Amino acid sequence: MKVIEKQSSVLTNWEVLNIVREQRGEYDGSDGTGRTRPMPSNLSRILSDVEAQLTEKSSPLAGAHKYRSDAIRTLYVRTRDAGFEIEKAEMLMIFNLRPKSLAELDTIMEELDSRYDEAKQEELLAIVSECLGPLGDGEQEPPEEREGTDWKHDRHRQGGAEIGLDGEKLDKAMADVSLTGNGA
Repeated sequence: MKVIEKQSSVLTNWEVLNIVREQRGEYDGSDGTGRTRPMPSNLSRILSDVEAQLTEKSSPLAGAHKYRSDAIRTLYVRTRDAGFEIEKAEMLMIFNLRPKSLAELDTIMEELDSRYDEAKQEELLAIVSECLGPLGDGEQEPPEEREGTDWKHDRHRQGGAEIGLDGEKLDKAMADVSLTGNGA
């Protein structure tokens, strides 16, 4: 096989899953031709591995997912009409990961806090939920963040001891630094 154009386009996980299922259908006759033929074992293994990875329990594609062929375009149009300027790579990640919380959205979009206030971020999550479907049957809302979750209150800091995550003794100045307090 020869590569004609390097990365001429990118595919979502949903599109890859559909290609995997179409490939399997070409061999087992479920593609509408009714023709069955033996599948090479290496192809079978690759298709099974890719499908298992894309439909694992934590994936938005697990079970009876809500993704449809027009969902990508609908999500793009709705976010654009709402005034969001989302990069192509960010849109791909939103579609693939289907963020359910602001924390998940923050890991996907670069400089989210400086680009949009919290109300706009919530609006974006609502649009994602409308376009890609609400939480699945087995999914639950992520737990709310609790107070005191910075590293100073971590289980590694036994009894308030000045011990780092790797067991090293911290000096007093370092022990009082809060990761959430200095923007890290």
